[in-house]
Amino acid sequence: MKKLIIVFAVLFVGLSACQESESPTPSPQLSAAEVETLIFTREEEKLAFDVYSYAFEQYGITAFQNIAKSETQHIQSVLRLMASYGISDPLNGDQTLGKFTDPALQLLFKQLKERVDLSESEAVKVGLLIEDMDIYDLQMGILETDKALIQALYQSLMCGSENHMRSFYNLATQAGIDYSPEYISLSEYNQIINSSRTSCNSNF
Repeated sequence: MKKLIIVFAVLFVGLSACQESESPTPSPQLSAAEVETLIFTREEEKLAFDVYSYAFEQYGITAFQNIAKSETQHIQSVLRLMASYGISDPLNGDQTLGKFTDPALQLLFKQLKERVDLSESEAVKVGLLIEDMDIYDLQMGILETDKALIQALYQSLMCGSENHMRSFYNLATQAGIDYSPEYISLSEYNQIINSSRTSCNSNF
C-alpha cells in the first residue's frame, strides 16, 4: 500500500509530500501491517465509490452508477471482516463524498475529481486507473498476509475490480480511448480485458 502512495507521488504533482501516520494498533490476531492494509483498503474502496458516483453525476453514464453500487458492497465486505477482528471503521460510517482519514487518499480524490471534470473520456481513463491501482494493491495485500479469510476477501475484491476494468475498457473501446496500465503489467492487463466477466465470491 505504501508503494502505491510512492508511485502516485511521481504520477501526480503534490503527492510528493506523503504524510506518515502512526502505525495502527494490531488486533490480537493480526499484525500492525495487516490492520493497516485492511483500513487502507476500506478507504480505497470508498475512493472508488466516491469518484464513480461523482462521474455519474457529471455525465450520467450508467456504468459509473452500476460500478459505484458494486463498490458499496465491497466496502461492506471489508467493514464486516474488520469488525470480526475488532478493528474500528476509521470513518465511523461517514459517507461524505471525498472525505478520508488518509491524507494521501484525500489528495488523490481531489486530483481524480479534477480529471473527471475535464471530459467523459478522461473520466473513463480515471475508472481504468482506479481499477488498475486497486488490483495492484490487492495483490500486495494478499502477499502480505497468511490469513485465509483476508486473502479470500482480497481475492474477491480483486475479482470485482477485474470485472470493473472490463466494463471501463468496453467504454474506452467504444469511445476510441487508449489506456496503458500504470500499476499492473501490460500482459496482465491484456489478459484481464480479453477474458470474460467472472462471478466473484461474495460470502463476506
